[in-house]
Amino acid sequence: MCGISGSITWKNTDGAALERSDISKLAYRGPDALCVVRSAELPRPPQAVHWKLEHARLSILDLAATANQPMCSADQRYWLVFNGEIYNHRPLRVELERLGHTFRTDHSDTEVLLNACIAWGLGCLERLNGMFAFVFVDNVTGIVLGARDRMGIKPFYYTEENGVFAFASEPKALAAPRTADRASLLGYFDFLQIDGARTFYSAIRKLPAAHCFEIRPGEAIQPRRYWHPLGGGDKRRDLADPSSCFALLQESVALQLEADVEVGTYLSGGLDSSVIAALASRDRRINTFSIGFDDSVPGYVSELPYARMVSDHLNTRHHTLAISPAEYLAAQERAFSVLDEPIADSACGPLLLLSELARANGVTVCLSGEGSDELFIGYRHWHDAYRVSAWLQRIPTSVIRAYLAMGAPVLGRRKPDWITWAKRAAQGRTTLWGGIDAMSRETPGDIFSREFLSEAHDPYATVQAHMELAEMRGADFLQRLSAFDLQFRLPENLLARVDRMSMAASVEARVPYLDHRLVEQAMRIPVERLVSAKGEKVALKEFARTYLPHAVIDRRKDGFTIPMNEVLNTREAIRQKDLILGMDDALRMYSKEFREQLAAGAVTGRRLWPHYALAKWWSLHVR
Repeated sequence: MCGISGSITWKNTDGAALERSDISKLAYRGPDALCVVRSAELPRPPQAVHWKLEHARLSILDLAATANQPMCSADQRYWLVFNGEIYNHRPLRVELERLGHTFRTDHSDTEVLLNACIAWGLGCLERLNGMFAFVFVDNVTGIVLGARDRMGIKPFYYTEENGVFAFASEPKALAAPRTADRASLLGYFDFLQIDGARTFYSAIRKLPAAHCFEIRPGEAIQPRRYWHPLGGGDKRRDLADPSSCFALLQESVALQLEADVEVGTYLSGGLDSSVIAALASRDRRINTFSIGFDDSVPGYVSELPYARMVSDHLNTRHHTLAISPAEYLAAQERAFSVLDEPIADSACGPLLLLSELARANGVTVCLSGEGSDELFIGYRHWHDAYRVSAWLQRIPTSVIRAYLAMGAPVLGRRKPDWITWAKRAAQGRTTLWGGIDAMSRETPGDIFSREFLSEAHDPYATVQAHMELAEMRGADFLQRLSAFDLQFRLPENLLARVDRMSMAASVEARVPYLDHRLVEQAMRIPVERLVSAKGEKVALKEFARTYLPHAVIDRRKDGFTIPMNEVLNTREAIRQKDLILGMDDALRMYSKEFREQLAAGAVTGRRLWPHYALAKWWSLHVR
């Protein structure tokens, strides 16, 4: 929907202290209106709090100027800046009108959120169905409220310095030192991201998914969790009939189709996006958008034919883009310039191109399939880890350790990675660390210097902190994996890439699988309806048979794969070595041996990718 930023202080100020944010840096997030309001410029400037609120609007719902932000109450006591969409704004508006609240806009969800904050404070969060990041200011009391949506679909960054609280949708809008948080970088090489509260910058923090805050005059921000995928109650998988889940999915798609602009869907040709396209196509003809590599990549298996099959089946207006490895690298270079946090997902460049394709065809909103794998267990390595973990639990730890000491005969050559998982079990750790083990590092000394390892934060501490939450107690293995990724990898990696790349093209991406009601219901589906001898996502596949060709449903899950060996080949590795080694000269991470491998161009393909992505970030946004 937009970009937000602002600066707030409770000290007497001449105004210069509030110049800690700059919405113009995020103009691409909202090209339809760029607005800045300062409390000092109001007819009656507040005494309890001083602020500057900024908004870049991408007009989607209620296109009138009266729906622009920052938005205030009629008496100018309450002010709001908000990024996102409130999908249940219509029933909430009716409820608020019954309570006596009046509305000046025709159907703005921003005004609904403003009045909801006035009526219920942070209690409004339990009533909201949507994606959001917002800040709400009470000029009389000086109290400031803020929140990020349950799934972390929309971003929220902030700083606190010299009594000034500043916030923004992306770090580039904050006036803060661009010093790399070196101690947190080890976690990046395990997860291709950093803990949800930290960022890659020492001076900038993130509000994690499902967290909110209330700042009173004289206090510092203290974020607190207001929701968890597993709630606080019974963890029984008692939903024998998952049809209620899919009724919620259909309702979620219907809610998220509401807009006063053209809506389409991203369509990879895989199950998740195809289901969304099918549900969105039931009573309208939609635009669908697909991207893949052309035939210049030897042996590459494209999903574009499956996307075309789905489009033909649903009668969508289909748009495709086939790119070469060189075009991929060029798009990725542009993506790196947007990513002032190094989201090391190799699909960022293609997603940027796809969003630009949508915008060029008059589409401002695209529905996306993120979240399905985490809800319905679509990852094969989760299924493998579930089986391996069950096997390891039956064996005494002493026996596992003795077997590993023998060199792990037989299993050492097995896939999945039994040895890595067995080592973690022997250490008393969670078998799988979430949706991705980026490098599965068991010998970090091969890559990193001893000094760097001694100073770095232990990445497993992040995993452990999530696993020890009260809401995790009594949960089974797959519930814990889902809940961890829904609050860790999904918001700070997969959803972050979707937000940055779609907004860079002035397109809003929506994610119907992540309606919080559906998330809560999916946690109750019996394991055998999720994974079985038939594979993964059993329940979703059964539901999809009503809407999609069997060839799409029953094919092997490939995902959008990048031919990384072609993209980061030896020639490209040698071309990028000075950039990567220059970064390491500043950050001092790598071992002497690994630096020599980099210098020789011996680290290529997927092995090189995380180092290449981090070096691009460092070069563009730190150096």
